[in-house]
Amino acid sequence: MRISCQWLSSLVELPNGASLDPSLVASVLTGVGLEVDAIEPTGAGVESILVGEIRKKEPHPEADRLTLVELFDGETIQSVVCGASNLPEVGGKVAFAPVGARLPGGMEIAPRKVRGAPSTGMICSEEELEIGGDGDGILVLPESWEAGRRLVDLVPEICDTILEIGVTPNRPDALGHVGVARDVAVKLDGRLTLPELGAADVPVSEELVSLEAGDRCGRYLGFVLGGVKVGKSPLWLRVRLHRLGLRAINNCVDITNYVLFEQGQPLHAFDRERLAEGRVVIRRATEGEPFAALDGSEHELGGEDLVIADAAIPQALAGVMGGARSMVDAESEEILLEAAWFAPSGVRASAGRRSIHSDSSYRFERGVDFGEGLDRAALRALKLFETLAGATCTAKAEALGELPRPPSIDLRLSRVHHVLGMPVGAREAERILRGLGVVVKSDGPIGSLHCTAPSHRPDIHREVDLIEELMRFHGLEDLPAEASVPSAPIVETVDPRATVRERLADALCEAGLHEHLAYSFTHPDKLRPFLGEGEAGRIVALSNPLRVPLSVMRTHLLPDLLDALEVNVARHPHAVRLFELGRVYAWAEERSGSAAPTFDPTRAAPVDQIDGLLPEEREQAAILLHGGDAEDGRSAVGVLVHALERLGYQVRVEAFAESKRIPYLHPGVQAAISIISGDTSACVGHVGELHPDIARERGLGDRAGIYVGVVELRALPALPVPVARERPRFPATSRDLSLEIPTVLPAAKVVDALITAAAGAAPDPSAGEDPAQLLGDGIAPGVEVVEDYRGRGVGEGRRALLLRLHYRAVGRTVTDGEIHKLHDVIVQGAIEALSGPELEVRIR
Repeated sequence: MRISCQWLSSLVELPNGASLDPSLVASVLTGVGLEVDAIEPTGAGVESILVGEIRKKEPHPEADRLTLVELFDGETIQSVVCGASNLPEVGGKVAFAPVGARLPGGMEIAPRKVRGAPSTGMICSEEELEIGGDGDGILVLPESWEAGRRLVDLVPEICDTILEIGVTPNRPDALGHVGVARDVAVKLDGRLTLPELGAADVPVSEELVSLEAGDRCGRYLGFVLGGVKVGKSPLWLRVRLHRLGLRAINNCVDITNYVLFEQGQPLHAFDRERLAEGRVVIRRATEGEPFAALDGSEHELGGEDLVIADAAIPQALAGVMGGARSMVDAESEEILLEAAWFAPSGVRASAGRRSIHSDSSYRFERGVDFGEGLDRAALRALKLFETLAGATCTAKAEALGELPRPPSIDLRLSRVHHVLGMPVGAREAERILRGLGVVVKSDGPIGSLHCTAPSHRPDIHREVDLIEELMRFHGLEDLPAEASVPSAPIVETVDPRATVRERLADALCEAGLHEHLAYSFTHPDKLRPFLGEGEAGRIVALSNPLRVPLSVMRTHLLPDLLDALEVNVARHPHAVRLFELGRVYAWAEERSGSAAPTFDPTRAAPVDQIDGLLPEEREQAAILLHGGDAEDGRSAVGVLVHALERLGYQVRVEAFAESKRIPYLHPGVQAAISIISGDTSACVGHVGELHPDIARERGLGDRAGIYVGVVELRALPALPVPVARERPRFPATSRDLSLEIPTVLPAAKVVDALITAAAGAAPDPSAGEDPAQLLGDGIAPGVEVVEDYRGRGVGEGRRALLLRLHYRAVGRTVTDGEIHKLHDVIVQGAIEALSGPELEVRIR
C-alpha cells in the first residue's frame, strides 16, 4: 500500500500546529504495526519548473513538425523550440523549464540551437516531469494561472514523500489514507480531520435499486447524478493518483479511484443511460450467463457469482470489476454511483473463480466499512462529482441485507495490566479507543469499560483484541521484559527434523545454490509429468483456490523450480543454481471417485480422526542446476553428496535398476542417492538430467543440461553423533590410479572393489603391528574419485577414471617401498574382482 505523506498531513492535525515529518510518520507507522518497507521522495528537480505563457508561435522554417515559441516566464520573453502537437494558442499556459533547471530524469536544461533556431528552455510534458503518464504531448495548464509562478506552489502534491507500507490481512481499514491517518492521530495525540463531504438531500427512488441476494450484499447505496461533464481531471488529482501508481483516465473514473485510496471504500460508476430501465438489481447470476468485464475479458458466470445487473443482463461482477457495457465515457451525461458492502467470502470466491483481481476486490475480500465509513465515502464522492464534474444528485436509494453485528465487549483494566504486564489508565485507554472509533461507555463497574467495536474494524471481536490496540498505541517499546503470567520452567526441546532442514539448507548454500521459496499451491498440469502410477487420484484439490493456476496442493517441488528456471533463462544467460526445502501434499490413498472421509464423533480419539481427514505431508529437498561451464550431471551429484556428507552421513551413488527408473529423468542420466548405515544402505533420493520431453513441454525447447535432484527428508536416518578422534600424528601419502573401464561400470563399484581388496590384503610382515593401510576411518576417504574422462584417446563405450588412494600407518611414517607393494596388491585385486567376460578393466 502506497501512502502519500502530503495527503496524510491534510488528514491529521497535530498539537501546537506541528507538521508531519516523513521520517516521523515512518517511525510511528512501524511502531503501531503498519511496517514501512520503503520511503520514496518524489518531485526532485520540479521545484524550478515555472508557469509559462505563450506570447507568440510560428512554424519553424527548417522543420515542419517544430514550432518557434515566444514564451513569457514572468520576467522576460524566452525563445523556445517545441515539437508538441498540442501546443495551446497565444495566451495559453504551459510548464516551462528555464535554463539551469534539472529535470527528475537528470536532464539539465541548457541553451541550444534546434535546426538553427535558438532555444533557451524547454516546454515539458507530464512524463518528463514524472508527475503523470501522458507523454504524447506537453502539459497544458489552466489559463487562469499567473505566468512566472512555480508549479509546485500551485500544485503542492508534486513534491511528496511516498511510504510503502505492509498491511496485514486483518487491517482492511489501513487500505485507505483515512485509516492510516487515524492511527497516526491516535499515536501522536492529534485529531483526525476528515475532508469536506457532499449532501444528498434528494428524493428516494424505490425503483432504483432492487436487492435479491441479501445474504451476499448487506448494504447497497445508489445515487443518480445528472448533468455530468466527463473530461480531464485537474492536475492535483492526476498527480496524486500517479504518485500512488494509478493512471488517470477521466474525472469520473478518477474520482472513484481517489475515494478508494482516501477512504478505503471501493465505488463504481455506471452510465445510467446504458442500464436497461435505468435501475440495478443485486442478484445471483444464472448458470452460464455471459459477462464482459472492463478489462476486456469475457466470462461465463455461475450460480454462486453475485452480479449487479440492470433489468436484463449483468453489468458488474459484485465487488470485483465493472462491466464494459455500462462504463462511463466521454458521452456519458447521467451516472449511477454505487457504494456497497458485499460479503467478503463471496467476493473472494468470485474473484478466484474468474481470476480477476482488482483494487476493489482486494478490499472487499478483507471487509470494508458497512456503517459510517460507507456513508462518508459516498458523500465524499458526491462532493467531488459536484466540484470536478458539475454533477447534481437527483435521486438516491438504499437497500439493506444481512450485515455483521458490531460486537459489544467489556474491557477490564485489571485484565489489561495482567496481560501486558504494565498498567494503562482509564483515561488513556478511553483516549486510544475513542480515537480508533470504538464506542466507549464508562458507566459500568469500576475499572471496566463497555466497548462497541467500530464497523471499519472487522478484526475486533474480543477483549484481547482491545488489549492489543492499547498495546499498539500505549507503546510496544514500554512493555516490561518480564513474564506477566507465572509459569513452570520452560524446557527447551529441539526438533531433530528442524536441525536436519537447517543444516541441509546451509550445506546447499555452501555449494553455491540460491534458496527458492514458492507457494504450496500449483497448477495440476504442471504436476502431471511428475506423477507416478496411481498418484493422479491422490492430488489434493482446493475448493476455493486463490486463482485457477493455483488450484491444487503440490505433490512435488520440481515444478516450482522449473517455473523459476523459465523466468531466469528468459531474462539472462547466466547459470541457474536453485534449491528448495518444503512440504508436499497428497492423500494417503487414491480418491478418484471415492467419497471424502467423514468424522465419527463416537470414537475415543478425535485427534486421530481429524488427522485422517488431512492429506499426508512430506518434506523434500530439491535442487536444479542449469548452465555454467562445468555444469553437468556429476555437478548435481556432487552437490547432493556434499550436502549430505556435511550432515555426517556416508553417501553412496548407485545406478537404478531398470524397473525403478524415475520417469521424469533422462533414462540414461539418473542415479539413486543412498545413505550407508553399518552393513545396510537405504535410498533417500535421486539425481539426474530432466527428461527432454518435459523441457520441451515447459517451453525450454531442446535446452540440454537441466539437472535436478530430490531428497526425501523423512527417509534420512537420525543424524550421526559426532565422535571426537585424535588428530593423526604422522602424515598420509597418496597414489593416483588411472583405470580404463566400460562406461556401464559405475564408479561406485570401482571404489567398493578397491576398498574390499584393501581389506583382504595381507599386511607387510616387516611393519610389525603397525602396517600401512588404506584410509577409511570415517574422517577422510580412502579412495577419492578425481576425474571421469570420455573423449579422444579412449575407445567408444569406455571411459578413463582417475582415482586417488590414501595410505597411512597409525604410529609411524610409512615408506615408499611398502606403499608401492600394498598399492599394487590392492589394484590387482580390484581389477580381478571387476573384470569379467564382458567387462574389461585395465590400467592406463
